[in-house]
Amino acid sequence: MKKYLAYLLSFILVIFICFFSFNIFLKLSFNKSFYSLPNLIGMNLATIKRIDSIDKVNVTVAGSDFSELPAGTVFRQNPSPEKTVKEGRTVRVWLSKGKDNYIMPDFTNKNLIEVSAKLQEDGVKISKVSYTSSNLPYNTVLATTPSLGQSTQKNKGISLLLSNSNSVASVEVPDTIGFTFEEATNELISKGLIIGTVQEKAIPDFEKGIVIETTNIGETVPAGTIIDIIVSY
Repeated sequence: MKKYLAYLLSFILVIFICFFSFNIFLKLSFNKSFYSLPNLIGMNLATIKRIDSIDKVNVTVAGSDFSELPAGTVFRQNPSPEKTVKEGRTVRVWLSKGKDNYIMPDFTNKNLIEVSAKLQEDGVKISKVSYTSSNLPYNTVLATTPSLGQSTQKNKGISLLLSNSNSVASVEVPDTIGFTFEEATNELISKGLIIGTVQEKAIPDFEKGIVIETTNIGETVPAGTIIDIIVSY
């Protein structure tokens, strides 16, 4: 009887040792294979690269948009901060373009090309262009919506009322695919065309900021036509 009891106790001891060893293995394996994400919100990319152990995950920029945070800082991340993920996981971040508020300056009596260039520089899109008869030169800004001093959102865009002439000038939309965004903008504005919505699209192994799509290429359109652009990101 004592012999069987000794066997039983030995068996229980072996089971306990195996169970204990397995839990230690799981704990060590978990610590080596999983990573608790830091909070990247409010950081720029240079600061993120200096975080200890951040190389355990792949941080990639998924896009950008306006936010209340300073331009160039992360305003959103996925997976969320402090979530536990496997090492090697891709963590997507979105960079802020800064605040979206825009106070309308005085564009009256200025030429469309000059105004378009300024709005493009400020990150404001033109959502609508209208014409009316006027004694002023063709494509002179007569009024804006919102008006001088009023606030709007850059993404929402503004409307321009321009002077017309007896005959509206027509232009051929140039093919700017493959241009840098700056080159394409200068080319379109020089033709009397307006830069509309600018979208970004992730293209693997493609240089950032290259125009990959535009609207109305090769078409003859009235000067002042809004041209939308997609650039690589």
